[in-house]
Amino acid sequence: KAVKAEGNVKAPDGRLQQGNEVTVPLVVKSTFHMHLQGNTFEDTCTIVPFHSETLSTCNYNSSSPLVIIIHGWTINGKMEEWMFRMASALKARLGHMNVLISDWRPLALQPYQNAAKNSRHVGSDVARLVSWLEETTQLSMDKVHLIGYSLGAHVAGFAGSHFTGERKLGRITGLDPAGPQFEGVPASDRLSPDDAKFVDTIHTFSKSSIGFTLGIRQLVGHVDFYPNGGSFQPGCQMTDMYNNLYQFGLEGLPKTVKCTHQRAVHLFTDSILNMDQQMTAYRCRDDGAFDKGLCLDCKKNRCNILGYNVRRVFKRGNNKGLYLKTGSQTPFKVYHYQIKVLLKNLTASVQVSVSISLIGTKGQSEYLPVTLSQEHAENKTYSALAAVGLDMGDLQAVRLHWEGEAAWTSWWRRVSSIMSGGSRRHDTELSMRRIRLKSGESQEK
Repeated sequence: KAVKAEGNVKAPDGRLQQGNEVTVPLVVKSTFHMHLQGNTFEDTCTIVPFHSETLSTCNYNSSSPLVIIIHGWTINGKMEEWMFRMASALKARLGHMNVLISDWRPLALQPYQNAAKNSRHVGSDVARLVSWLEETTQLSMDKVHLIGYSLGAHVAGFAGSHFTGERKLGRITGLDPAGPQFEGVPASDRLSPDDAKFVDTIHTFSKSSIGFTLGIRQLVGHVDFYPNGGSFQPGCQMTDMYNNLYQFGLEGLPKTVKCTHQRAVHLFTDSILNMDQQMTAYRCRDDGAFDKGLCLDCKKNRCNILGYNVRRVFKRGNNKGLYLKTGSQTPFKVYHYQIKVLLKNLTASVQVSVSISLIGTKGQSEYLPVTLSQEHAENKTYSALAAVGLDMGDLQAVRLHWEGEAAWTSWWRRVSSIMSGGSRRHDTELSMRRIRLKSGESQEK
């Protein structure tokens, strides 16, 4: 990830070299604002690399950890409020630390393709700042944490790639790392686990039904979280997207996708502000299996905590994503339950739609619609996942209301009957042999 240039460029000694590819020192085009207090741009102090007097002016504490928050692509050139809210949360909840905001708006306020290319240069800016702080203040690389959103996640990766061996950065957090121009490329051209001693990522817009996404789908960290399958997030409704497109045309698109893309930012900040409501995620092969309730097992590091307090797990090779459900607003934590039902009189494989209400020592949930899918073809065990926003305490009972077969299955069975000349009703009575519940958070059955 060395920075190269072609054409008429100045070599490090100042000579003009023509037509050769040479490594050149970059002028630092990024600005670094140290967060002091409050939630606005005015509540910051600018640290200028290689100008040591700015460290004392901004009350930089050389014995404290360093966090650098890095924004992504911008279409309006404004500093977004989420950066200051996250900085305030870090300072308020976690005590003494130096929180810097990397401002690379001049290079981000470009057509996306150009901004994506610029991310490598901005990574070099961040690396030069960190190297200068290491030399000037004896900063330990273990105390460095880069937090990058969208394109900023890859900026963090490019910055981290400048440090190797024992000098590797302590941690990089990627918040819905950008997908376009980064999906499927070599690890050296995007955020990867090689860029820090620990890399965690949260994917919130990596899968959609509208033909495009802004987030990267592939695994790019030591641990990768996929809240709600990494697709449209609760509270970011498809209907809002179509309404905005109808009202504003293509200009309305950012209003809709921003909600889902930026949810990673708010989930991470929520994990700092609500330490008593940490969100548990579960390792699973994909979101389909997770939605069937098949992955609520925490043995052998199969569970982890989303956000700031993630547990550092370094499993490589056959790595799988971590999945969880969330609410639509802070605090985002929900409680996961696996439901297994053994049915004894179904003669064909069907999807069963039911509504359930869980009753525990701390309250009762509302009725939740779930679809029970057959777990194994050779038996009649059906399973589903239920997500409840309320801490139920110890489960005592469950109320279940059968809605019938899932609409598609029921419709096809009726059509098949008509086509075969049959007139007999195919309604099925639900007869349960056994029902089992398991709490993902407590692991109790």
